[in-house]
Amino acid sequence: MPRLTDTTIRHARAKDGIRTILRDGAGLELQVHPSGTKTWYLRCRVRAEGGGKGIQRRVALGAYPAVSLSDARLAAGRVVSEARSGQDPKAAETRAVLGLEKPRTVADAAALYIAHLKAIGRAERYWKERERLLKLHLVPALGKLAPADVDRAMLSAVVDREARRQAKAKQKGVQTRRLGSVITALWRHLEDKGWLSTRGTADRLLVSAAAERSRDRILSDGELGELALALGLLDGRTIYQREADGTRPISRQTLDAMTLALLLGLRAGEALRIQAGDIQEDRETGFVLLRVAAHGGKTAAARRDLPLPPLALSVLRRRQQACEDGPLFLSPSGKTAGALTVDGLACAARLLTGKLGHHDAEGRRWTPHDLRRTCASILGEYDTPDAVQKRILGHASDGVTARVYDRSRRLRQMREALMAVEKHTMIQARGAAGLDTEPVRLGG
Repeated sequence: MPRLTDTTIRHARAKDGIRTILRDGAGLELQVHPSGTKTWYLRCRVRAEGGGKGIQRRVALGAYPAVSLSDARLAAGRVVSEARSGQDPKAAETRAVLGLEKPRTVADAAALYIAHLKAIGRAERYWKERERLLKLHLVPALGKLAPADVDRAMLSAVVDREARRQAKAKQKGVQTRRLGSVITALWRHLEDKGWLSTRGTADRLLVSAAAERSRDRILSDGELGELALALGLLDGRTIYQREADGTRPISRQTLDAMTLALLLGLRAGEALRIQAGDIQEDRETGFVLLRVAAHGGKTAAARRDLPLPPLALSVLRRRQQACEDGPLFLSPSGKTAGALTVDGLACAARLLTGKLGHHDAEGRRWTPHDLRRTCASILGEYDTPDAVQKRILGHASDGVTARVYDRSRRLRQMREALMAVEKHTMIQARGAAGLDTEPVRLGG
């Protein structure tokens, strides 16, 4: 019998108002009810100590689509493994280990949710961040209560408490939104497991408006020129080389990462994951290309080839000379790859903005992502076609033609656009240095 597919499951319906059973093999089956609910079950046999046939068991694994086909197969494999070793999946202790036992408290629910994320193969960084948020905010506030006794107002109070803290610290509210998302995901997991009798408790958690701060920040022309000087784009000397004031300098590789974010519109993570082999020459055009997100990116569209303008190429060549092979951004000792992190880059940006005195009327300093936003804004001011902007920034294209049929590389158009960004940045740098070239105003 052929195994089930996601397409088959999505289109499965109960026939004539009668429950339908779809079998995947090895005892795993999906029951489709007339109400539209789809529930996973596993039939297995627990090994008997005396070597007999053992006990037949039927174990509920959760509802589809919260428990996907791949999740159900993984869970079934764990249950079968326990059953073959003689552990009864119906026993409370075994069900707790397998994540099938109903949690008694919110703290237990959080632990089972994290165990579920590990079991289905989520990345360590993914589940650790969720575990941190739940232990820091939800468990101390509601950990001793039964999940069924928690209402939406209680959950919103947890989120709003963090929102007020972030508003007081004049932060953007990213942590607040993330906390609300994690709590919502936890409660939906409990609902899909059938551990809560009511649904929708955590949907659309209310987040304090005070936490929702605008992230729409680009560098002004004056800030752009001063930053270009600080990065050493005009004469190769960074602000720390020109001003020996005893300030602890930011490393050159960190400044180089900021330069790439500004001149190429890279995300911080994309810049920090560049390796020496990602810089290649295109035989057809003769351009030197940077393969962005070649080792994994935010989306499929993030994988792209950027034709390098002169300044960006010189920065990458300098990094290649320092690192020779492998990752271009290493620890200060040069022995550990990946030491320069996104958080480290953000911290360095805060130090640099403080030294330069860069803040807008609302007191907001720019971040590494604002450098990418500034690059995109310059592209727009120079009337760069939308399709070219999306290619440069790694955004998905709209429409069937662009997504399915258009396979053009647009390398020449992209290079012309990036050359315009580089030229505009250097004009601002010369203006900030007091040289004869007057800065050109965006939109002017």
